[in-house]
Amino acid sequence: MNAIRIHPAPNGETPYSASNPAPPSALHLDTIPIPKLSRPNELLVRVKASTIVRDTLTWPESYTREYLTPGNDIAGTVVEVFDPQSNFNVGDEVFGMLPADQPGSWAEYVIVRELEVALKPKRLSWYEAAAMPLSALTAFEALFVRGGVVVPSAEDALCNSKGEQTRDERGRKKVLVTGAAGAVGMYVVQLARLAGVHVTAATSSNERNARFLSELGADETIEYAALQTAGQKEQYDIVIDTVGGQTLVKSWACVKTSGALVTVDSSSFNFVKEHQEQGFAREDVRALFFIVEGGRDRLETLARFAELGMLRVFVLDVYGLQRVRDAYERASGRLDGRGKIVLSV
Repeated sequence: MNAIRIHPAPNGETPYSASNPAPPSALHLDTIPIPKLSRPNELLVRVKASTIVRDTLTWPESYTREYLTPGNDIAGTVVEVFDPQSNFNVGDEVFGMLPADQPGSWAEYVIVRELEVALKPKRLSWYEAAAMPLSALTAFEALFVRGGVVVPSAEDALCNSKGEQTRDERGRKKVLVTGAAGAVGMYVVQLARLAGVHVTAATSSNERNARFLSELGADETIEYAALQTAGQKEQYDIVIDTVGGQTLVKSWACVKTSGALVTVDSSSFNFVKEHQEQGFAREDVRALFFIVEGGRDRLETLARFAELGMLRVFVLDVYGLQRVRDAYERASGRLDGRGKIVLSV
């Protein structure tokens, strides 16, 4: 089969690592054997599409072994099952996410565990289905699992998506989302709307993003400078940060007493300790960083929302395996539109 692999550094050069990332030229299209199923709950999937995630070559997980195949998002067709009593059948169209430490979806075939995939929403293309898992699951877990918002039923979500909330406005939870127009933020905004909470979307430019965010379900949009104003002080039950840096520092002041501050920015993994030492942290706020876990039940919930047309997915561009280097450079640069860079397999 064809697969993209990270080749080692040339002889005499420093080995590639997270601190010495491989350049895009280290990504090669190789021919390797199709993997074989070997344990219960495994599926062999013929990959149709995956995604190129910004800065993948800077991740420690990209260097756990030589000639690693990157890629976590997946959309494809089941071609073999290990268990006769599997929850899936040969021919099922699935989508999902491989664990961070077990990538491999930039290839024609990949082995997945049953809990890592769900049936693909029929209304989504292969490219759209591949674009959703990592970002949407991260948003789902930030809002519902870490933030404590109740996952809405399909019926409630439909009512909320139409602005038909039956609850008193004064009783609605308030959520602030930073980086709201980004890959994860746009799903937080949509899911928060489906859950019936009041959504404030923070962005670098209202001129560029306000209309888009309003269409996704934001009740209001603000620019980052507004986070420091008195009107934003202790206004939110939950702040979900996707940006890090000074935006995350400013976010502390926006959380209500006993509220939650959740970040998914990978560079902010130790922010609580650092901000305590710098005097920014508050003891009356539950603050945390997390790495997405995934799971079939969460994928199924997202698939149901997407199938009902309540969750929009954005694909910016599609590249073939032969152009993976171009795709990676595009995804890791400044994007000129909305959505994911997808790898067509």
